[in-house]
Amino acid sequence: TDLHTGTHLDAMLHCVADGKDASELPLEHCIGPAFIIDLQHKGIKGALFTPDDFRPYADEIKRDRKLLVKTGWAKHWETAAYHDSFPGFSQEAARYLAEELGIHLIGMEQASVHPTDHLEVHRIFFDREVIIVEGLADLIPVPTANVEFFAVPLNF
Repeated sequence: TDLHTGTHLDAMLHCVADGKDASELPLEHCIGPAFIIDLQHKGIKGALFTPDDFRPYADEIKRDRKLLVKTGWAKHWETAAYHDSFPGFSQEAARYLAEELGIHLIGMEQASVHPTDHLEVHRIFFDREVIIVEGLADLIPVPTANVEFFAVPLNF
């Protein structure tokens, strides 16, 4: 297997030629309070997250700067559907979160940030040094919107 399997952290070097590798990521961006937004209503094939999905929670997102998106998509793990047309971030949503709300970490249950425009959405986040954590394992049972989150890169 490789480091891009299951729950994993994407370093900027993944898509940006002069981006940071995992050893250069600031640990304070990987550890600490995170806000969980419940977008289960968009946890369906082909759904797109837009800026309007995040605007009602702007203060909480700005406060924590780490955002985890609860969709219920993890229920598709180990099925063909997991990698097929999962919900994703529109480019406008990625820009809103990175530029206007200033997040430095985004985490999601699905396999990537977007099923088809993944490279473009990755670059929007990575150009602003937003760390991406993909494949989170089932946020549904997490009973709160605020958690202590740890996504520490492996030290090889």
